[in-house]
Order: sequence, then C-alpha cells, then structure tokens
Amino acid sequence: MNIFSIDLTVNEIQLLRQSLDIISIKGTDAKFLANLQIKLENELIQIQEILKQEESKKQQDLQHIIEKEEKKSKKQQSI
Repeated sequence: MNIFSIDLTVNEIQLLRQSLDIISIKGTDAKFLANLQIKLENELIQIQEILKQEESKKQQDLQHIIEKEEKKSKKQQSI
C-alpha cells in the first residue's frame, strides 16, 4: 500500500472527519471508513496536543519576560 502526505489545515481535517459521519456507505466499505475516521481522529488529537504545547510554551516565555522586566524595574528603582 502506498502512503501519501498532503498539507491540510485543522479546519480541513475537521471537515473531512465530520463529513464521514454523514455519507452513505455500503457494508463492504464500513471497515475502510471506520479506519479512515480513526486516522483523522488521531490526527486531530495530535494537532490539539501540539497546539496546547505551543500555547503553554508561549505562556512560559511571556511569564519569563515579565519576571525579567520586573526585576529590571526593581533594580532601576533601587538606584
């Protein structure tokens, strides 16, 4: 089986996943469709985790900058 990769936005992946819930299928396609739904769902979970980690990193970086600036400000006020 050949595996290919395409670049999709989160919204595009969500649309594909949601559309799989409403299409009509034959019984012979049920297993294929279920596997496709699982793959898309797993991708969405991974994307959510990556976005959560990026947001957490941004918050940590921001907090670090704030603390640094507060120390700098206190230092200047004591002079």
